[in-house]
Amino acid sequence: MTRLTRNIIYNVAGQGLVLVLSLIAVRFIFRRLGDDVFGIIFFNIVLTTVLATALELGISATIVREVSSFFDRDRAYVTALIRTVTLLYWGLGLLLVAVIWVIAPLLVTHWVNLRSLDPGTAATTLRILSATTLVVLPKALYTSLFRGRQVMALNNAIDVGTAAVQQAGILLLLLAGAGVYLVAAWISASVILGIIAYMVGSARLVGWNALRPAFSVDVVRRTMGFTGHMMVISVLSLVQSQAAQVIVSKLLPIAEFGFYGFAASTVNRATFVTNAVAQAAFPSFSGLFAAGDRPGLMLQYRKLQELVSYGTVPIFAGICFAAIPVYTYVFNAGVGHRLLLPTAFLALGTWMNATVSIPYMLSVAMGKQRIASRTTVLAALIVLPVTVFLVYRFGLNGAGLSWVVYHLFLYAYMVPRICRECLDIRALVWYQQVAKAFAVGAAAYGFAWVALVMPNQDSLPIVAAAYVIATVVFAPIALLLIGPDLRVTLRQLRPGFSKP
Repeated sequence: MTRLTRNIIYNVAGQGLVLVLSLIAVRFIFRRLGDDVFGIIFFNIVLTTVLATALELGISATIVREVSSFFDRDRAYVTALIRTVTLLYWGLGLLLVAVIWVIAPLLVTHWVNLRSLDPGTAATTLRILSATTLVVLPKALYTSLFRGRQVMALNNAIDVGTAAVQQAGILLLLLAGAGVYLVAAWISASVILGIIAYMVGSARLVGWNALRPAFSVDVVRRTMGFTGHMMVISVLSLVQSQAAQVIVSKLLPIAEFGFYGFAASTVNRATFVTNAVAQAAFPSFSGLFAAGDRPGLMLQYRKLQELVSYGTVPIFAGICFAAIPVYTYVFNAGVGHRLLLPTAFLALGTWMNATVSIPYMLSVAMGKQRIASRTTVLAALIVLPVTVFLVYRFGLNGAGLSWVVYHLFLYAYMVPRICRECLDIRALVWYQQVAKAFAVGAAAYGFAWVALVMPNQDSLPIVAAAYVIATVVFAPIALLLIGPDLRVTLRQLRPGFSKP
């Protein structure tokens, strides 16, 4: 089994377990602490993501690329790079905490719409949760080191362990009758424990000396061009991915935002397969491109693109099938039915995101990051106003639909450029490949939904049986449609698992 295959498996297993564990405490938080507290916790997650991504500056991708390419050839440069980013990210983390402490009262009185929670409690809760903002950038640094060295079993083990400890602590506190402050404090404490584990793991890879903060002008000059493009991509991609949630948090009650935030995070968590493949692919693509091995690079691309296009269809279809039973269990039947259509739109848009993730990673590895940076600039000008209108006019349904609209724009603008400049194929060929995966999935799962699920949406056994039947139909057809290279790789996986 190749290193790339192992890293994909580690990422899938790790992120899949995190997804399962993240669902455990949500039901208890919603039912024990109320919908406003639930909404505030998810608002903190979005706030942390927005602030951190805005200040991430595209450096994480730079670290993955530089570490995978130069760790063995220019260790001094890589060490200086890590030290510089350590100084920057920890400094920005402290700045973000200070900002949240100052603006928390303004956010709960002038932005979110509280219904039952008083503003003072909401502001204090946000301040207690600010530790999650402190560590999010340093965690991105350490995760990038693991990805650059292609040793992703370690960071996935830390993520799973941290999630397990966090969820178990939340459950015990709620069962003991703890209030919102103790739960928020435990969430912050658990992420601090997680970042300590990340630091120890990173030190094993690069040594404690490399983690010492220091500033290098040479590093800044050397990486400025690539990092500048990645910064534009990072910030403007954030605008598109979080715009709907931010607009929902302003226009709708905080509880509605919490429901939509949970649906969005659930669908996003299901991207563990896409993320696993993309995260493992980037350093592999970078290494092959640096070595001048274009045939190997294109072979790797074709296999991974087919794996993502076909392999993620059952996952996102499964989210739609499970939506009403899961949401009904976590919240109630009314919320479950109300979130079905937004979840379906989010699942479709995220599958579309999966289909462009491998071409995007290839373009960045080949030094064509300007394609994505220009795309995100245009999307901010064209798609963002559409998103505002859709949320204002159609509420949560419009928020989910905006995610599909964004990816239709990527299909129309970014994909043809990558096909022309990187893949050397016609865009129509790429569209046909993706359309085949979509058509087979829509036929198999769509028929099962109409014939079995729609008349019995509240029957979990029938919903589960319908999904299994559709998957049994979809899988062999997909296996026939994929290329011979991926088919051979999949057949080799089983013997690979038996090797020590």
